[in-house]
Amino acid sequence: MKTSSVTVRFADRQDMDRIIEIERSWVHLSHWSLDAYRRLLNEGSLTTSLVAESEGLDPGARPSGRIVGFVIFHATESTAEIYNIAVERGHARLGVGSALMRSVIERARDDGSRKLTLEVRKSNTGAIRFYQAFGFAITGERPRYYSNPVEDAYLMERDL
Repeated sequence: MKTSSVTVRFADRQDMDRIIEIERSWVHLSHWSLDAYRRLLNEGSLTTSLVAESEGLDPGARPSGRIVGFVIFHATESTAEIYNIAVERGHARLGVGSALMRSVIERARDDGSRKLTLEVRKSNTGAIRFYQAFGFAITGERPRYYSNPVEDAYLMERDL
């Protein structure tokens, strides 16, 4: 399956079920409650949520305009933090995650952030390589940061 293009847009409440579906499909992600997503997707929230929609898929693939990834982050005048980023399995390694990451970097810069941070499971070597390709470096560790299963996290940062 090949994606010809991806559109990144702000998420809204109608996207919540699809975001949760993608998030739940990955064991290594932090699984948030429905209530947590409702708060984050609330219009008054200080957190930004973006979704990636596929366009122009090959014949036999899912319809155009389907949400295939998301990112949730918080940006302040000094630091932006990525809380969660995920791409549907069938669209992994096709540029969807890169489109989302470029959008986060652009938005965080526009908001005046000077640094972008995130946590990642130590065992998630694919994600670590992905983040390093975007200029992130490991700057610390958070013991027992994750649950189900319990695992340490790396703290990663990049300058904006």
